[in-house]
Amino acid sequence: MLKALVPVEMTLASNIALRYLCRKADQLGIAIQPIHVEEPDHKPHSSETGWIRRSWESGLRQAGLEEVRRILKSERLDCFVLPNPLVRVGAREDELLDELRIGGHDLFVEGEVANFNTGEFRKRLKSKLYRQMPCPALVVRNMIQSDRAALVLDEKTDVELLVNRFRRFFRDPAKADFDLCAYAMDDLQRATHPDELLAEGRRLLKGAGYAPARSFSLLGSPETAAKALHDYGMIVVHLDRKSNRKTPLTEVLGLASSPLLLCW
Repeated sequence: MLKALVPVEMTLASNIALRYLCRKADQLGIAIQPIHVEEPDHKPHSSETGWIRRSWESGLRQAGLEEVRRILKSERLDCFVLPNPLVRVGAREDELLDELRIGGHDLFVEGEVANFNTGEFRKRLKSKLYRQMPCPALVVRNMIQSDRAALVLDEKTDVELLVNRFRRFFRDPAKADFDLCAYAMDDLQRATHPDELLAEGRRLLKGAGYAPARSFSLLGSPETAAKALHDYGMIVVHLDRKSNRKTPLTEVLGLASSPLLLCW
C-alpha cells in the first residue's frame, strides 16, 4: 500500500483534499498519513529557549493533535487513515519537507481553493516545498465525481517518466480509466509534434499493458484547453522543476478546476 502525507487543517481546502483522497484511496491503493504543523511565529514563548520553549512546544503539539483528531472524527472518512497523526512545530514548508524526506511517503496531497490565478499556481510550483519534495504532489481543487483521468503531454514532457509515475498510482491496467492528450497552443514549429507525443505515449503505455480510452491532440489557448479538460477527475502531468519559465501547460494547470497529479 502506498502512503500519502496529507496536511490536516481547519480550512475548506484541507476538507476538500481529505474527502477527495479518501474517495480515491481504494483505486490508488493509498493509506492517508495525516500531519498538522503548528507555526510558532507571533505566539508566546516562540523566542524562548530551554525548558520553557520545550514545554511550550509540547503544549502546541498536544493542542494540534487534539485538533487533528477532532477534524478527522468530524469528516467520518471511510478509508484507511493511519492511526497516529503527525504533529510538528515550526515553519510549515520546512516541517512538511523534512517529513517527506524521512518518512518514505509516496505522495503529498493538499487542497487549494480554486481561484484560477495562474500567477498563484506558478508561485506554488516555485516554492521551496514543491521544488524540493521527493515525491509527486496531488493538488485538489474540486470534488469532481468523474473517475476518468487525463494523462496530458506537451513538448517538454518526459513521457517515459510520466508513464512510469502513472503506472505506480494506477497499478491495475484493467481498472485504469484514462485518456491520453497532447497539448500545444498550435501544432506549428514544435520541437515535437503532438501526434509524435501521442504515438510515443501509446507505445510506452501499450508496452506496460495500458490502453487509453481515447487519445487526442488539444490545440488552442490555455483558457480553451482548461475548459476542455474540466470534466476529468484528475489531470496527470510531468513538470520540469529545473526550469522557472512560464509554459502554456503551466498556464492550463493554473486555470484547471480538476485535481492535479504533478509528477517530477
